[in-house]
Amino acid sequence: MDEGALAGTRVLVVGGPREAAETMRAQLSAAGSPSVDLVPVLDLVAVQAAAAHPEVVLALPDTSPEAVRGRLDPLGLDAGPPVVPVDELTANGQPLGAAGVRRLALVLEHRAMRRRLGELEAIVASQALSAFRDTEAIRVDALHRLALAAEYRDDNSPEHTQRVGALAARMARHMGQEDRVVSLVRQAAPLHDLGKIAIPDSILLKPGKLDEDERATMQQHPEISSYIVGELDLPDIVKQMVRAHHERWDGGGYPDGLEGTDIPLGARVFAIADALDAMTTTRPYRRAGSWAAAAQEILAQKGTQFDPAVVKVFAECETELRRVAHELVPV
Repeated sequence: MDEGALAGTRVLVVGGPREAAETMRAQLSAAGSPSVDLVPVLDLVAVQAAAAHPEVVLALPDTSPEAVRGRLDPLGLDAGPPVVPVDELTANGQPLGAAGVRRLALVLEHRAMRRRLGELEAIVASQALSAFRDTEAIRVDALHRLALAAEYRDDNSPEHTQRVGALAARMARHMGQEDRVVSLVRQAAPLHDLGKIAIPDSILLKPGKLDEDERATMQQHPEISSYIVGELDLPDIVKQMVRAHHERWDGGGYPDGLEGTDIPLGARVFAIADALDAMTTTRPYRRAGSWAAAAQEILAQKGTQFDPAVVKVFAECETELRRVAHELVPV
């Protein structure tokens, strides 16, 4: 058990049988929770009384999470503590264990990030209104701040775009691109996932595999990003990279199914940098992988997901890229 993982976190456990609830209380207390209240049945008065102050509510397998949410938030205002089915924290009915505690801590961490996001969005909205009446440079700055808010929602890592921009710019330079292009490649990085601001948390932060409809929703983010960026007077290469960074060399990407050299070069370079950083950082649905494993996957996708010419450049300067990523912000 991860001692201290839930330090200061008050928990309400709803459902039974009593023995299972008591076992859950012992596990949560061992993880540092100072208060674990039990409500064995879905009783309106009992749930509302016990749920006055907890940070999270755990619904045991015999209890409907939707019913609990209905008791705590009858108007659907997304108020009150999150309700987490215990089945989402454990595997095959096993005890909560250290892995389940870590997943619960991650849920609470993302909850805190959403509160921070609300504060950021309020600031950004105010600045965006002023920027509308000011210069294009100020509008771009406000857009970058909004992109930062989107990134906080995604993986709690504001350094992601810094690393991706640095890696893509370094590869572009190794490919002989002029200084202006290299600079634009780096500047485009903060904007590439801007559209994720419009993706629901239930999809963006889902710890498991997305279903078909959820995947389709997630795949809308490059189009949303390009729509927002398209409203600004930015060079075409920036708009192209934002829209096409999920296209594949073999034509199996999105949103436009572009193939081969129909994909703008900047987007082909950026795709490798983005994939590399994604594989080596922790996300809601998986833990970070090693740099070596990520590099091997990049090489394995030569001619399928990635442009062979860009993969060749990646292989030639991999040691330098690894140093750049780790010196900028440790992965």
